[in-house]
Amino acid sequence: MSPDFPKPIAIVDVDAIASAVWGYSTRTLTGLAGQPRIDLIGADQSLASIGYTSERASKLDNLDVPVSTRSSHTVTDIWTYTTRTLTGLTGQPRIDLLGEDASFEAGTGARKALIDRLAGVEAFDTPIEGTLESDGSEQNLILDEIEGNPQRHLEGYLDLSSMQSGDIVIIRQYMKISPTGSYVKYAEETFTGAQSLPLLHIITKPAKYGIKITLQQTAGTYRSFTYQFFRKREA
Repeated sequence: MSPDFPKPIAIVDVDAIASAVWGYSTRTLTGLAGQPRIDLIGADQSLASIGYTSERASKLDNLDVPVSTRSSHTVTDIWTYTTRTLTGLTGQPRIDLLGEDASFEAGTGARKALIDRLAGVEAFDTPIEGTLESDGSEQNLILDEIEGNPQRHLEGYLDLSSMQSGDIVIIRQYMKISPTGSYVKYAEETFTGAQSLPLLHIITKPAKYGIKITLQQTAGTYRSFTYQFFRKREA
């Protein structure tokens, strides 16, 4: 029989087992090899010394917040501000945009002069069309008074197809040549009986303050007259 039989019972240091070690409220790792701080933060310094503070720590905690719940970070949040200022712009924005270091109103660029000419460009409004039921009185077929008084004239058609034997229709044209003046007649034409060329083409003179075209049926059975006019004016 071996002299060390039975073997002595091993004595285990309770302070060295894992559960005992992790049970300590304070644990210090010593004898570490390598450069832990350099490996972690890229420098042999504490986080505090490179600017890490508790205030910054709370901001880091927000990095995992969904974009939809971040305040003042979304595009919608930014554009809700009534005043937004761009700062730190490089270059010369006004020169890049307008070709001169001046506001658009104060500038003298060639394009500005061209834009000013747009006020004189002719434009057509939506056609004026409908049907007039004659009643024996002088009735307004067209009464054209545009706010701002740009120069304009009317051109269009009046259908006299409904006229029959015994009918008499008078077409008159008027012009207003002062802002507060009255309409003055400058043209009148009478049509009698059935018309061999029933579609009447009417072109007015140019006007600034107002144009009026009237229709009056003075004899025969009262008829309906369809019309369509185009108003050409300065834009």
